[in-house]
Amino acid sequence: MNWSDSAHRESIDLDDLGDDELAGAAAVGDTEAFAVLVRRVTPPLARYMGRMVNDPQTAEDLTQETLLDAWKGLPNFAFRSTFRTWVFTIGHRKSADHHRRRRDVPFDDERFAELEAAGPLLAEEAERQELIDALRAELDNLPSSSRAAWWLKEVEGLTLEEISQVLRISTGSVRGHLQRSRKFLHTRLAPWDPGRRSSTSSADEREGEVHA
Repeated sequence: MNWSDSAHRESIDLDDLGDDELAGAAAVGDTEAFAVLVRRVTPPLARYMGRMVNDPQTAEDLTQETLLDAWKGLPNFAFRSTFRTWVFTIGHRKSADHHRRRRDVPFDDERFAELEAAGPLLAEEAERQELIDALRAELDNLPSSSRAAWWLKEVEGLTLEEISQVLRISTGSVRGHLQRSRKFLHTRLAPWDPGRRSSTSSADEREGEVHA
């Protein structure tokens, strides 16, 4: 595709192009193509940075720095991964650098209720909010890499291969982080498991009937 051909360029609806096609155009200086990319990638990138950095303003600043670095680096982007994976890789590196500088414990998320968009977690609103608060607190107890792997998989929907590229670890290591984080969360969030509570209540009722 010849992006220098203005007549052909005007006939293209950028919103119909895939991310990697837009990245190819942006790499040769098409600012409109990059603007479309920014519009697409900013929401998930900002979400991720907000999960990994405990200050909203810092997360926003790092998001902007990530996008700026992506723009500067596009001419050298070799497309060995998707554009989205590459941007998450830049963002993850920036969050890691931030914590190395600050020695902060990552993760302070006042907007964690966005997870509710995936559907109701419990029947009662109060219990659902308790579970969300508990999940937020328990994620804070996970090691940074496990938390990042869990979030990229469960919330952002990246594949194991994409996560391995973002975190710069093997897919086997990603799988290990996911297994450990899921086991940890399953154990720690057991009190909020409606199925477990229901079976426990039924057992208690049966025991009460026996003693009666």
